[in-house]
Amino acid sequence: MSYSGYVWSEPPSMTAMKYHRQGCVEKRPFLPGERSSLAREMETNVKGFKEINRDLILARRAAENQERVRQSSSMDRTPATSYYKSVVGTRSSKGSGGIFYSEQIGRLGTFSSSRRM
Repeated sequence: MSYSGYVWSEPPSMTAMKYHRQGCVEKRPFLPGERSSLAREMETNVKGFKEINRDLILARRAAENQERVRQSSSMDRTPATSYYKSVVGTRSSKGSGGIFYSEQIGRLGTFSSSRRM
């Protein structure tokens, strides 16, 4: 069976249709104190509002902390390092009698970290 992309949704209730008609409800910002009084009223009248509101606050805090960690990790500097390679290295070997032979050899370079806290 193929997917047609059609999704059935329930029609809104008559009450919702009544209050969402054009011109009945206009969007406006809350007046000072109106938001807190509305939240208090919903805590007393709406079942489960406190728990959902508390969970929403915790989720917002977690999202802010994740964003803060992401921002701070992108701002971390790379540790200060230095590269040292000795110019000349020698290897000595004893020859016959009192003669010592000296060979110049290349040295491996090394990285060192001198990060100060």
